[in-house]
Amino acid sequence: MTGATRSVAALLAAAALCLSAACGGEGAEPGPGASPDGGAAATTAATEATGELGPYGVGRRTVTVTDPARDGRQLTVDLWYPTDTDDGEPSTYEFVPGIAYDSETALAAPPVAGGGPFPLVIYSHGSGGVRFVASFHTELLASHGFVVAAPDHAGNTVVERFLGTTDPVEDIRRDRPADISFVIDSLLDPTGDAAVDEVGAIVDPASIGVSGHSFGGFTALAIAGGQGDLAPDERVSAIVAMAPASSLLTDADLAGVDVPTMVVSGTDDITTPIDDNTTRAAAAVAGRPLLRVDIEGAGHQSFTDVCDYTVLLRDLPDIDPAIVEAVDALAEEGCGPDFLPADEVQQIVNRYAVAFFLSELAGDDGAAAVLTDEAAGADADITFERSD
Repeated sequence: MTGATRSVAALLAAAALCLSAACGGEGAEPGPGASPDGGAAATTAATEATGELGPYGVGRRTVTVTDPARDGRQLTVDLWYPTDTDDGEPSTYEFVPGIAYDSETALAAPPVAGGGPFPLVIYSHGSGGVRFVASFHTELLASHGFVVAAPDHAGNTVVERFLGTTDPVEDIRRDRPADISFVIDSLLDPTGDAAVDEVGAIVDPASIGVSGHSFGGFTALAIAGGQGDLAPDERVSAIVAMAPASSLLTDADLAGVDVPTMVVSGTDDITTPIDDNTTRAAAAVAGRPLLRVDIEGAGHQSFTDVCDYTVLLRDLPDIDPAIVEAVDALAEEGCGPDFLPADEVQQIVNRYAVAFFLSELAGDDGAAAVLTDEAAGADADITFERSD
């Protein structure tokens, strides 16, 4: 194996740790759901609607924003947003040159949708991840009428993992929430960058949420509740924490989370085990409603793209077997026969998380019908708890 090939294999192996970008898919007939007053049929319709593509097309742009208050810290950010067109070139997710795939859902930089304003959700990737780590989630949110922004957390991405230059954990813990706040700033205040400002112009500044996985789940909790001497961002009004690394936060930090919160986890996750992270967070968080969704048979990588990526690699010409082997090794926590299939896990994540954000940020009563004990009780793959 040449040095160059070894480098690509190492980069892909690192990327697979936190990648979670399903290539989209064809949904059922889109719709915002029905009123909960319609009984079981309405609940079923709402559940199907929130788990499938919504009424909008999806656009994607990649931009760079620079924070002068933090020594010119640069963040590469992906923006997904509603568009009124379904005509255009597909957006391409490129991990490294030559290793990429086209989205089946997102288009490359079409015009923003008319109407609005639209709620904003910021997505935070896991440690050693990448900004488009959860396109299965970010694309679907955009199709339901959300602007979604996801930064590469500089110093804690796949690139730094590959180069061995990842920042110290204490620096990462402080930088991540600040990154989220700066991305919000960039979308709410004109930057002079037309690509950013056109998307920012359709954002509703009064409806902002944060979603994240693993270290990104920590980030969602930290931005809402603060940590130590770092204050929360009061503009954030709802969060979804997926398999969160909440053990990095104190009980006081968690108690400071006073916004509507959803925690989604896997029962077979050994990276951020439920007892040390989800159970503790759910007991401490003050925000209401507080929803806990434990997905039976899901592992840490079930929330990532590893399972899809193992298939993608095999379809690429002249792929080095070492790369396939490296990714397959990482797929062991979430992609084997002992786990609930990752596409089913992601469908569950989308069903509840999209309904939650539609309910809390967009005031959609139909979507709220999904988030009840009665509705969730029909889902055999989850344990559902709600506190109001």
